[in-house]
Amino acid sequence: MAGLLSILGALWTVYLVALGIFRLYFSPLAKFPGPKLAALTLWYEFYYDVVRRGRYVFHIRHLHEKYGPIIRINPYELHIADPDYYDTLYASTSSGEKRDRWSWFTKQFGTPESMFSTTGHDQHRVRRAALNRFFSTASVRRLQPLLNERAQSLIGRFRKAQASKNPIPLEYALAAFTNDIVREYSYGQSDHYLDKDDWGSEYYDAAVTIAKSGNLMKQMMFIFHFISSLPPWLQAKLSPALASSLRFYTLVENIITGIKSQSGSGSTYEHLGHPTLFHEILKSNLPESDKSVSRLKDEALIVVGAGTLSTSWALCVAIYYLLVSPNLLSKLKQELKAAIPDRNQPIPLAQLEQLPYLKATVQEALRMSNGVATRLQRISPDKHLIFPDSSGKTWIIPPGTPVGMTSVLLHHDESIFPKSNEFRPERWIENKWLDRYLVAFSKGSRQCLGMNLAYAELYICLSSIFSRFGSANTDAVQGVRDEGDEGVLELYQTTIKNVEMASDCFIPMRKEGTQGIHICVRN
Repeated sequence: MAGLLSILGALWTVYLVALGIFRLYFSPLAKFPGPKLAALTLWYEFYYDVVRRGRYVFHIRHLHEKYGPIIRINPYELHIADPDYYDTLYASTSSGEKRDRWSWFTKQFGTPESMFSTTGHDQHRVRRAALNRFFSTASVRRLQPLLNERAQSLIGRFRKAQASKNPIPLEYALAAFTNDIVREYSYGQSDHYLDKDDWGSEYYDAAVTIAKSGNLMKQMMFIFHFISSLPPWLQAKLSPALASSLRFYTLVENIITGIKSQSGSGSTYEHLGHPTLFHEILKSNLPESDKSVSRLKDEALIVVGAGTLSTSWALCVAIYYLLVSPNLLSKLKQELKAAIPDRNQPIPLAQLEQLPYLKATVQEALRMSNGVATRLQRISPDKHLIFPDSSGKTWIIPPGTPVGMTSVLLHHDESIFPKSNEFRPERWIENKWLDRYLVAFSKGSRQCLGMNLAYAELYICLSSIFSRFGSANTDAVQGVRDEGDEGVLELYQTTIKNVEMASDCFIPMRKEGTQGIHICVRN
């Protein structure tokens, strides 16, 4: 037995040495610059993203400064830092170019049948086609009554906080707003987190836990499968946070089962006043295999999670910077006052979208909040990609190679966005050409499906709040008020540390241990 183990150990050592030699010297990616240790093993990325908790994105920026605009960041993947290459990598459907996703990356949320995890270009195109019209500009504008109603519920909670003098946890509050909307639109039902005393904080915490676990799950997905297979009481002992997340997986599965049962029984949902995503998918021409409970459950988890966290964080960023920048808030309030003479009479979304300073504020909030903070790899399955760098050298990227770019690096490229750490909406008004470099929703055939809904939520939420509330005087800044304002908003125990991105957990995460943004509503 000892001899057999020695032989197996020797064979394993030979295999590892041979694998290392291949990766360093004979791999199709061996010619690309980057640290040798990153080319050798995924443990390099593991150190920065798991041990140091989502810091690889910042290290990648450093690697680009050292090695140039194209680098090898692990044994299989390249990363590019060139804003003008974005449209080539993230090619549009009309270009005729195919773009696959990388399965190693998409597995991290445990939703293998979702559109997010659909790696093949053609299958993704078919699945997306069934959903596109529900997130079109026209469809979202027809949804405005729901958005207005939820915005008024949020304003109602602000009034209650004004009376009680209790601070509002803004991340919970705005996630409740976005979650109520996306769930109502998706299922025809929601838990109305805006009406709950705790703002539905359990869902938000569970969704953030899932996001934070992604860096580990990419490397060790067996942990997720192992914990998922355990009884709930044991899950709670091993990982209370992950156990809470898994309860939502089961809850969503039950909702989808109910919707499918209603669809089969001929039940209707027209009384809602708007279509619902998953009822309509079941009526679509998708193959029956794409209408299974397990696949639609995976789709629902991604649609609702993405539709909750990214938009609510962009709203948080916008509100923080407006409250600490009275000159910016003053410009926005002047524009809103002129456009909305009666605060209790909503104006059409199409008109809100035409307000220059509101639009610029939304764009700057998206830039500073980044949308998805991590790199989004694309694979050209059947053609070489050609990348000419600034030195004049042309790099030929083999077909099948995962290649990523990162919104955080592009949005803070000083050659495109000078003083990129400053929140300055004016940059979008002064330079219309900047629009092409806003990639919070990515671009191309796999661009974020819910982009139009997210924009609508940003326009309606910000206009609803700041047409009614100003900002308070503090030691640092002079407040901004209009005649007729219901009150003022004041940051509570909140600094820039509560807003700055400290780590990449698919979405941006603030510094560990900070309490998050809180506001008080004053008379």
